[in-house]
Amino acid sequence: MTNDDMDLRILALLQEDALMTADLLAEKLPLSPSAIARRIRRMRADGTIAADVSIVSEEVGPFLSALVHVQFDRHSLDALQGLQRRLIASPHVQLVAEVTGSFDLVLVVSARDMDAFNALVDSLLGNDPVVRRYETSFFKRRRKFTPALPLHELLGD
Repeated sequence: MTNDDMDLRILALLQEDALMTADLLAEKLPLSPSAIARRIRRMRADGTIAADVSIVSEEVGPFLSALVHVQFDRHSLDALQGLQRRLIASPHVQLVAEVTGSFDLVLVVSARDMDAFNALVDSLLGNDPVVRRYETSFFKRRRKFTPALPLHELLGD
C-alpha cells in the first residue's frame, strides 16, 4: 500500500464525499477520469479504502450515544478476544479502541434510549468476568463527527 501525493489528494476528496465520480475528481485534480478511477480501484483492492459509508445525521431521530471506558479485571487472551468479538459484532457499538491509561478500552455506543442502553451494556459488559468496571459519559450534542483523517498533515512531506 504505497500511496503518493495524488492518492492522498484523491483520498482527501473522497473523505469529504465518497460519491464523487472520477469525472468530478478530475475537475479538481490534474489527472484524467480514467487514471483517477484506476487509482481508486487499486486503493479499494489493496485495502487503502476500507469502506464507503453514509454518515447519518441526528435528524433521523432521537437516540442516545455514550462514551464507555472499560477496565479489565484479568488479561486472559482468550477471554479478552471473546469480549472484543462480542463488542465488534454488536451493531450498537460504533467504536472499539484499545487505549493506554487506567482503562483498557474505549467504546462509542448508541442506543434508542436509556433503558435500551442499560440493557445493552448489561448484556455486553455487566456479567463478563473480564470486565472489572466501566464508566460512561453520555453525549449531550455532537458538535463535530467525522471519520476523516487529515492525510496531508499526517502523511505529507
